[in-house]
Parts: sequence; structure tokens; C-alpha cells
Amino acid sequence: MKKEKTLMDFVKQAKAQIQEVEVSEVIALLENGYQILDVREPEEFSSGSIESALNIPRGILEPAADREYTGHREELMDRAKKWLVICASSGRSAMATVVLQEMGFQNVKNINGGMNAWKAAGLPVATCQ
Repeated sequence: MKKEKTLMDFVKQAKAQIQEVEVSEVIALLENGYQILDVREPEEFSSGSIESALNIPRGILEPAADREYTGHREELMDRAKKWLVICASSGRSAMATVVLQEMGFQNVKNINGGMNAWKAAGLPVATCQ
């Protein structure tokens, strides 16, 4: 009988297929044209994120990035745009990064440790009003 996969199995598999960056590298990457894509849920996002991050929850990422879907997000139509993907701890964002790569995005990296690592490093957090 085949062993059931767990969430961590999916995260490990995703992390093996993507490039990750540490929170200490993010500021320099932002200065080099990268943008933040926060795939947390809206409630999580409103409690604090990286300034100027775009919030598109993981659960609706595929339709938001699908050029053929009528409800797509314009911000995700340019496959050459540089994205740093973040969630709370880097599991959802790792899986989101794989999906974006499969959808043709050429410059997408996952932020290892997510917002938990960002906050632990004492980096600035913007809150939505």
C-alpha cells in the first residue's frame, strides 16, 4: 500500500524544484526590480506584510495568473516580471513558486522562512489600515 503524502511531503518536493532566498537578501532584490507576492489569506496579510506587497491568496493563484481566465490579475500577466513569493513560514509560498514556474514565470523565488523569519529578523512590517 502506498504511503499517503503529508503537507510536508508536498513542501519538501516543492522546495527541491525552486530557488529560495533568505530574508537578509530581500531588500537588495527589491532594489533590483523584484516585487513581493504574498500568498497568505487576506486576514494574515492585513496583520502585516512587506511594504508594497501584492496579496493573492494561494487558493486563487492559478486563476489570477491564468492569461486565458477572464478574472485574471493584470499584475501577473508579464511572465518576465521578477517576483519574491512569501507566506507565513514558506510552505505555501514554495508550492506557489512551483505553480508560477509551471505557468511560465521566469524570475520567481521563494522567501525561506516567510513572514515569520522576516519579523524575527526585525525587518519592517507594513500594516493595512
